[in-house]
Amino acid sequence: MRNLRIGLLAAAAIAVVALPQGTRSARADDFELAMVIKETTNPYYNATLKGAQIAAKETGGTNKNYGPTQSSAQAQVELINNLADRHVAAIAVAPSDPDAVVPAMKRAQKLGSKVMTFDADSGAEGRPFFVNQATSDSIGRYGAVLLAKAMGGTPKGKIAIVSAQPTAANQNLWIESFKDEMKKYPDVEIVDTVYGYDNEQKAFDATVALTTKYPDLAGIFAPTCPGLPAVARALESVDKGHGKIKVSGNCVPTITSKYMLDGTIEGFYLWDPIKLGYVTYYAAKNFAEGKIAGKPGDSFTVKEGKWPGTYTIGDNGQIITGEPLQFTKDNYKDYDF
Repeated sequence: MRNLRIGLLAAAAIAVVALPQGTRSARADDFELAMVIKETTNPYYNATLKGAQIAAKETGGTNKNYGPTQSSAQAQVELINNLADRHVAAIAVAPSDPDAVVPAMKRAQKLGSKVMTFDADSGAEGRPFFVNQATSDSIGRYGAVLLAKAMGGTPKGKIAIVSAQPTAANQNLWIESFKDEMKKYPDVEIVDTVYGYDNEQKAFDATVALTTKYPDLAGIFAPTCPGLPAVARALESVDKGHGKIKVSGNCVPTITSKYMLDGTIEGFYLWDPIKLGYVTYYAAKNFAEGKIAGKPGDSFTVKEGKWPGTYTIGDNGQIITGEPLQFTKDNYKDYDF
């Protein structure tokens, strides 16, 4: 009988060792969410991190931002691989390139980490679901509506777009919807799209080049942070600011509101990135604990806390956390990010 007990204990020990790390459900006290962001120098991701930290305090666990100082898909791949090797419970990725990160994300899932995207999406094969700040269509059309309003309601003339990078999936979708909304105005011509690569100086230089190439430019749409304030700064440097060229776009208030206050940016908006980080944390924790499988129709409920409610993965594989939010002279101080 003693030998039998020893044999059973040995078998149980072997079974525990053989169990792949990361496959067990995460407990509240050891849950870790790693947020792989586009770049650590972008203040926007301080706001999403703040939201995740609020959720962590409400439920237990930890979270941290991981990212390069300048946007780089290869750097994100290396970070995801390193986190997967550590068997981090959950990894939420905001991809710089929607395709480049997919192999690393799939590898992380095989090693036991629960992987999802937030803020920007990857290819669908790389993740079970995406935590989205608002529908891409609403974000793009909102920028068009604000720019049209700034241009007098019935806009005419040449418009250019300053985006982050050609591979930014979220911004490409916003631009597509922006262009579709602008089709309502036959006297508008969208003449160019240029890229600042999430770098203020590059966005500044690209904007100055636009004003040289198109001296009669009437408007700019800049769905990029920190690109939007760089666009405003560039326009002011060539005496095209303060409403001479109308501007709409999205970015955080801390680095953009000054250009709204001086009249260079008329249509300034975003969504609530703090709420985005908050919902991302809850989604990741429920996923890691096996309370949702990450499939369309799955939902989780935040009963108490800063943003209570039920959040559901839609048929498109997305959890939508809110709607576009315009910043004005009356409300921008209410958002400290």
